[in-house]
Amino acid sequence: MNKSKQLISSLLLLLPVATAMGGKRPNVLLVVYDDLRPEIGAYGAAEAITPNIDQLAAEGTRFDNAYVNYPLCLPSRASLLTGLRFDNSNFAKVEKQDGKDALYHAMLAMQTTWPQVLHDAGYWTATRGKLYHGNVPKLDKGAWDVAGYCYGDPGPYTLSDGLWDKIVDKGGVKEHVDKLLAKEQGPGLVAYLSVDCGDSQLNDGAVADDVVDYLLNQRDKAKPFFITAGFSRPHLPWIAPKKYFDLYPEDAGELAPVPDGVGREIPRKDQRPISSNLWNEGLSDQEAKRLKRAYMATTSYADAQMGRIIETLKQAGEYDNTIIVLWGDHGYHLSEHGLWQKNRDYRVALRCPLIIKAPGMKGGQSTRGVVQNLDIYPTVLALAGVEKPADVVLHGRDLSPLLKNPEAPWDHVAHVSCVGRHGIVTDRYRFTDFGKGAYELYDAKTDPGEWINLAGNPEHAGQIEVFKKQLKDAVWNRK
Repeated sequence: MNKSKQLISSLLLLLPVATAMGGKRPNVLLVVYDDLRPEIGAYGAAEAITPNIDQLAAEGTRFDNAYVNYPLCLPSRASLLTGLRFDNSNFAKVEKQDGKDALYHAMLAMQTTWPQVLHDAGYWTATRGKLYHGNVPKLDKGAWDVAGYCYGDPGPYTLSDGLWDKIVDKGGVKEHVDKLLAKEQGPGLVAYLSVDCGDSQLNDGAVADDVVDYLLNQRDKAKPFFITAGFSRPHLPWIAPKKYFDLYPEDAGELAPVPDGVGREIPRKDQRPISSNLWNEGLSDQEAKRLKRAYMATTSYADAQMGRIIETLKQAGEYDNTIIVLWGDHGYHLSEHGLWQKNRDYRVALRCPLIIKAPGMKGGQSTRGVVQNLDIYPTVLALAGVEKPADVVLHGRDLSPLLKNPEAPWDHVAHVSCVGRHGIVTDRYRFTDFGKGAYELYDAKTDPGEWINLAGNPEHAGQIEVFKKQLKDAVWNRK
């Protein structure tokens, strides 16, 4: 295709958006969930109760093969905001010398963020909750008309003083539950609390309250807006109002199947400091099921908060003219391979939910095109009709072709990294290079649970060589 035809094609892709806007620039709403994998009704999760996300998917495009470049909050969010592919280990020296905040700031400083680009283009901007890895850093404060704080007081990892006597159920790893009840804040505590309280008495409800206020009262209505709502759930510890636990029967929480003959031990390659390295965190299957039930309950709680924001958009008459992007910052283990949490190489830890609704684009569709968090930056700019700054170099791609036609040709792979290892994810395969000639290759078509490593099979030698070349050609941002 020559350049003239490419230009015409790009304009045609954006024509429905411009027509729907009637000449108005579209608003942008970004909804970010912390540790939410596609454990969502719209993605086929049989037990999950997520009516608001499901409705958004029914009116937008669901990306069934969306992945993050790194299955951990900090580097994944840095890539979302900068459009650059980060390998967390490349910044290890910064973190060792100056801490995680310095690590994150070093990543963000590599390139202008898209909140800044939208603000410079005339958008009224506001953020609340967890978008960055903490509060808005000084280097990006200029991107926001309202740089709302990340967490309230006491935040998502504990309770305010008046709620401790309203706990009606608790569980998880005993030592973690004890720490939580001793009021020791811990984002890694594998524990849950069901609390007899209102939505706004916990962190995510307070986030929704403020975002609703942005929409109704604070924004400059003469400008298009860009607003973000960053929800802390379903991040650990799993704390939610009782009514969301009550949505699920006591025996809810189906665990991942384990093939016959597989020993319940975590292999060395999968052991991480963040975990106990015991199968299902050392819990019985029944106890583990209750953990998954708690994960789903907190997801339902966060889903309801997004629902309040969507309803406010509609009441304000802005819903039809708003680009809505829903994204989870990485995948998550909920008993797969006996593991919990994140920061693993498995597809289930790398795969994230991504739903985009754009004015003029058809809803209720899904695509199997392989996409990444890196693609959100160029996509929002394209949909909003905002020109990319000349000095910005993006590692991602505009997803508008897939929004227009979910079956459009899309010959791309996801480049991923985890604990110093690099890999490739396609619609079918996941390949990981462990270094020194050690590889993993899993076929999602024949082995969706990723139990059979095909890397030693001569029949796949050619495929491995292709993946090795793709890894060599990938661009990673380094410090």
